[in-house]
Amino acid sequence: MKKKIAVILTGIMLIASTGCSLNGSEGIDAKLAKTEDIFTEISEESNVENTVASDAFSKALEAVNSSDNITIKVSNRITMGTEGTEGYQDSLNESLVKIGKDGDKSTGNVVIDNTYVNSGADGKPAEEKSKITGTYADDALYFITNDGDKVKEEMGFDDFMSVVNTYSVSLYTDCIARAACVESKKSKTYYIAYDPAAFETTMNTNIEASGQTFDDGEAMHVKYANVIAELDNDDNLKSYVFVINAEYVTDTETTPYNYEIKTVVKDKDSTVVEPVEDKEDYMSTDEYTKLLQDRIMESEEASGSELVTDGAEAGADDAEAGADTAEAGTQAQ
Repeated sequence: MKKKIAVILTGIMLIASTGCSLNGSEGIDAKLAKTEDIFTEISEESNVENTVASDAFSKALEAVNSSDNITIKVSNRITMGTEGTEGYQDSLNESLVKIGKDGDKSTGNVVIDNTYVNSGADGKPAEEKSKITGTYADDALYFITNDGDKVKEEMGFDDFMSVVNTYSVSLYTDCIARAACVESKKSKTYYIAYDPAAFETTMNTNIEASGQTFDDGEAMHVKYANVIAELDNDDNLKSYVFVINAEYVTDTETTPYNYEIKTVVKDKDSTVVEPVEDKEDYMSTDEYTKLLQDRIMESEEASGSELVTDGAEAGADDAEAGADTAEAGTQAQ
């Protein structure tokens, strides 16, 4: 159930999503957003109407989505449980997306890094990593899998954007408890805090609408949820952080749940998209599927073990699911 809740909540927060690192001073410091009261140093005079803050942020994000030339760096993280204990999960998805034009054709580059940590009964973490790189050109995504396989997936540009868009979020204006705007010479920063009870109700409604339900005795309790967004004086989005601090509870236990998305937008109208090289080296999706099937057969013949065969089939299922993800434009996380 824990994994299901993590997936459900991610789907609620993101309009569409997938995942270079955001270390250093770029963008907003996420530490402030990870506090229950983000207004400790903000005066009442900085308060604005909830709709003013949500509209400003939403319009700036829409402008990013419609831009012909821009770079977007995103970090998505979900953690459940307590580090060092059994069942702890830490899922980190980072992406670097570049959008540009080649004549009248849209182009793009993407690098997606995933890190997943899961602790066993001894509390020791087991880490898995994967990386996918890709270039969108000529109505197709040319991507290199974690295993180094080169695959060409034909798709429209909108489908490509739905694959790489890990940064779009829905703001629930009716759930906002307080909003403020602090202006400086070069930018303005919006602070948005949700009312925990109202936000919790909205999440539960969306969970039910998605066809998922909590079992008896299960619930997700929101402690706080905050958004901090920085815009320049022309209302262009520079960066934002969105966090949720909650607890998943049952009749027998309480499990911490934390969600964080951090986005930095840069190089508007000056982004350079690298072209794809050696296009003839990329196989079609049909060829890729056959390659995966051949690998299964080779594993079966080499081992003669049912256990290994099952493992190979599971690995192929995962690889094919990854290809389906690219084709369908769903979340790769």
